[in-house]
Amino acid sequence: MKKFPFYVMALLASSFFAACADKPTEAPQSDELLPDSLIKNVQTVPVKLEDENGIIKLNGKVQANEAHQAKVFALVSGKVQSLKVELGDFVHKGQVLALLNSIEVAGIANDLANAEANVILAEKTLATTKSLYEGNLATEQDYLGAKVNYNKSVADLQKAKQIASISGGNQSQYLIKAPISGYVIEKNITNNSAIRPDNNADLFVIADLSDVWIMANVYEADMNSVHLGDEVKVSTLANPEKSYTGKIDKIYNVLDASTRTMKVRISMNNANNEFKPEMFAKVRVDRKVTQKALTIPAQAMVMDNGKNYVVVKKNNKLSVQAIQVRSRFEDKAYVTGLALGDEVVTSSQLFLYQALTNN
Repeated sequence: MKKFPFYVMALLASSFFAACADKPTEAPQSDELLPDSLIKNVQTVPVKLEDENGIIKLNGKVQANEAHQAKVFALVSGKVQSLKVELGDFVHKGQVLALLNSIEVAGIANDLANAEANVILAEKTLATTKSLYEGNLATEQDYLGAKVNYNKSVADLQKAKQIASISGGNQSQYLIKAPISGYVIEKNITNNSAIRPDNNADLFVIADLSDVWIMANVYEADMNSVHLGDEVKVSTLANPEKSYTGKIDKIYNVLDASTRTMKVRISMNNANNEFKPEMFAKVRVDRKVTQKALTIPAQAMVMDNGKNYVVVKKNNKLSVQAIQVRSRFEDKAYVTGLALGDEVVTSSQLFLYQALTNN
């Protein structure tokens, strides 16, 4: 590797640190301060015209299908007496997940017993009053009052039964049951933990994993190249040699400001249970591309304020050129904004860019 003189490295370093200061959007470009020996010896690669690669590689993660999962909450407060399942267990619909001791359930059971007793008493009172009324020993108002009281006690009993049915409790115990069949993918309680009345967090999440989602990230440069219905190949770190076929069935048209990516969804059949939630996945999108495009090494690009630039060498002079990235595949970028045969710098291009735009 060629070694540059000390004064050259000093000049490049000073240019780099000067870049930390605010600079105008359109800074003047000049290589007059750069030594001719440096300009002469920079490494360059010519811009080529090639068939545009139709492959886009995305990184993704396995998630449970939200339409086939259920979050389990406790409808009453209480203390966990026992847990019947652990994380990762398969459960059937209606299976008991946990048992709570609950004062609320005890109160509901007591209300139900009182309602049943009131109905029995009101029924007997109505029968007695009716008999007295028919024998002219009670007034019509007494009979109607007994009938109203009986109807009210029946309505109160129905309400108490409905509340008891909703709570699912028995005496002072409350059973937390699985609403669907599937795997326990979240468990947020332990033995002897307390469930407060104001608790709004789910205790379990049950998911049917017979089909899952692959949520993949699409970089900003590739957004226009990914479409609904595109066929993809999916592989996982657990089984990298095996490829699974799927299609993009949803595009989330929102850009994440921190990662500069957009999410797409691929629904995958998981009958063999090979996909696990939170598992990393690699997604390959094969596009049908029949056109040619200008290509440069991806390493030649310099990103500044969300835009891409390259340093171009022409007639032993260096200049900065703005480019637009059509797509990117591994170490190659398909771009516009350059001409066929242009020489782009591939060594120390960041330092050169800073030196050229901060003179």
